[in-house]
Amino acid sequence: MGRYGKFYACSRFPDCRNTKAIVKKIGVTCPKCHVGEVIERKSKKNRVFYGCSRFPDCDFVSWDKPIGRDCPKDGHFLVEKKVKGGTQVVCPNGDYEEPPQK
Repeated sequence: MGRYGKFYACSRFPDCRNTKAIVKKIGVTCPKCHVGEVIERKSKKNRVFYGCSRFPDCDFVSWDKPIGRDCPKDGHFLVEKKVKGGTQVVCPNGDYEEPPQK
């Protein structure tokens, strides 16, 4: 466990500084570059956000969790928002939304 969360390290850590961060993949390809995967990250203030695994080559980022489907109206990606009754699938543009699910 480190300053920025859990990580893999060499068995001789801290003498050997070979480390890799443990990333949480959500199983969705990046809607911007269509090559990388969307992973869960944490901001400096410990708030969860979602970004492309190919950062800095791809700069996709979202506060809401992408679900891997396209909006039926404009082809934009859909996200899962937390609402009072559970979760709701919406388009970030605001022109499409599905009823809330528990």
